[in-house]
Amino acid sequence: MATLSDPARHRLSTGLIVVVGAAIMLNYIDRGAVSIAAPLIKDEMGLSATAYGLVVSAFFWTYVPVLVLAGWLADRVSVWKLMAGGVAVWALATLCMGFAGGLTALVVMRLAMGIGEGVAFPSGSKLMARAPEARRGTANIALSGGLAIGPLVGTLAGGVILELYGWRPMFIIFGAITLLWLLPWLRMRHEVDTPLGGDDGIAVPYRQLLRSRGLWAISAYHFTGTYALYFIIAWLPLYLVKVRGYDITDMALLTSLFYLGQTAGAAGSAALGDRLIAGGGASSAVRRIIGVTGSVIGTIGVLAIAWTETTMALMVWLVLTSLCFGAVTGILFVVGQTLAGPASAGRWVGIQSGVGNLAGITGPVITGAIVDSAGYGPTFVLTAAVIMAGALVFAFGVPRIAPIDWRASAS
Repeated sequence: MATLSDPARHRLSTGLIVVVGAAIMLNYIDRGAVSIAAPLIKDEMGLSATAYGLVVSAFFWTYVPVLVLAGWLADRVSVWKLMAGGVAVWALATLCMGFAGGLTALVVMRLAMGIGEGVAFPSGSKLMARAPEARRGTANIALSGGLAIGPLVGTLAGGVILELYGWRPMFIIFGAITLLWLLPWLRMRHEVDTPLGGDDGIAVPYRQLLRSRGLWAISAYHFTGTYALYFIIAWLPLYLVKVRGYDITDMALLTSLFYLGQTAGAAGSAALGDRLIAGGGASSAVRRIIGVTGSVIGTIGVLAIAWTETTMALMVWLVLTSLCFGAVTGILFVVGQTLAGPASAGRWVGIQSGVGNLAGITGPVITGAIVDSAGYGPTFVLTAAVIMAGALVFAFGVPRIAPIDWRASAS
C-alpha cells in the first residue's frame, strides 16, 4: 500500500490546488454576502436583530447535515461530480437572493445555499489529503486561504456594489461569477478522479471513526473556531455601522482589513509550520503550538476589538486578531486530514466540519437575542470565552497529531 512519502503523492498539481482554493473563496463570498448587505436588508425589510440572526442561521440547517453526507460521498463517488453539483446549486441560490421579497424567501435561499456549499470542504479535504506531511499545510492554503480571501474580496467588492447599485444586484453578480467557476473545473475531471498514491486504501467504517477520541476533540475545537469566525462574519459589519458609527464604505474597509490579516495568517502559519517540520521539527508539536497560540491571542483580540475607542487601536487589534484566526482555520483541516489519513479524510472532515458548524446554527441566533436584549458588549465576552475553551481542548484533548493506526484501534 502507498504511504505518505510516496513520490506519487507529489502529483497534487498547483492548478488543482488553485481551483479548489477558488471554490472555497467563492463559497465564503456568497455565504458572507448577506452580512455585508445586512444594514440595507434590515432597513428595507424591517428585520430585527433576532430575525437577521435567523436568516444567517438558516444556512446551517442544511449545511451541517450535508457536510456529513458529502464526507461519506467524497470517499465513495466522483469528487469531480460532487463538487460541480454543489457549486451549481449554491451559485443559483445566491443569484436568486437578489430577488427575495421578504424574510421567508431569504430563509429559503439560505437553505438552498447550505445544501450546495456543504460539499466543498469534504471534497477539498479529500483532495488536499494527498499532499505529504511536510507540504500539507501549504496545500491546505486552498482551504484556509480561500476561506479568508472570500470574505475579503466579498467585502471590498460588495461594498462597492452596494454603494453604486444596492444589495440586490450584489447577489446577482456574485451568483453569476460563481457559475463561471464551473468552466475550469469541467476540464479537470481526469486529474480529480484519477487516484494518486495512497488513495487506494479502504476508508475506515463510521462506527470505528466515531469511537475516535481525536475526532471528537478536534471537532470541539472546530466548533469554537467556527463560532468565533461566524461571529465576525455575521456581526462585525453591523457592529461597526450601528455601534461605532462608521458608514458603509468605512465599514467595508475595516472589515476587509480583518480578512486581509486572516489571509496572511493562514498563509504565513502554514508556510512556517511546513518549514519547521521539513527542518526536522516534530509535526505534532509544531501544529499544536500554532493552534494554541492562535486561540489564546485571538481570545484577547476579540475583547480588545470591543473595548478600544480609537480607529487606529481598532485597526491594530483587527489585524492581530485576524492573523490568529487565519492560523487556527488552517490548523483545523490539516490536523483532521493527518489524523484520518487519505482514505478516510472525506468522511472525517465531513463529521468534523458538521460538528464545528453547529456553531453556525446556534451562534447567530444567540448573538441576535443578546444584541436585542443587552447590546453587543456581552456577545464579545461570550465569543472570547468560547475561543479560550477551544484553546484548552486543543492543548489537552487532541491526541498526538499523526496518522491513526486504524488496524490497531479496531482490535
